Amino acid sequence: MPMAEVQSRLRDYEERHGSLSRLHEEFTKGRMPPGMFDDYVEWTSMSHAVRAYQEGEDFEYLADVDLNLSPEDYAKLTPKRLMLLDHLIESHASSINELAAAVDRDVKNVYNDLRTLESLGLISLVKMGRSLVPELLVYEITILLG
Repeated sequence: MPMAEVQSRLRDYEERHGSLSRLHEEFTKGRMPPGMFDDYVEWTSMSHAVRAYQEGEDFEYLADVDLNLSPEDYAKLTPKRLMLLDHLIESHASSINELAAAVDRDVKNVYNDLRTLESLGLISLVKMGRSLVPELLVYEITILLG
């Protein structure tokens, strides 16, 4: 999950529930309000990820997210697009050109596939200087049928 989204969710939690330390205190005393445990766990995990980033580590926060893809969206998960996702998990690409060379495909086709994956919420294309850098937003996909 990108840093901006994590920060937005942290602000939302704070507006809805007050401070994380107050919620932690309620949790340790066994007085967690009903339905708050999942928010508490996610809030705590996001706070730890942001703190680690502020202390000089790479930012990384992984969350389980359900994407309800339409049949048309599922059809967009072609073998070549899935291969791009797989390659991005295995190694970082500093540009679309670098990724295209690594998978031995035409740059324009790779770019189009990355735009489709971005529209599905699976990657983001981040502007770094004059390059667009593909950044994974997912590390695991589970498809439920039926």
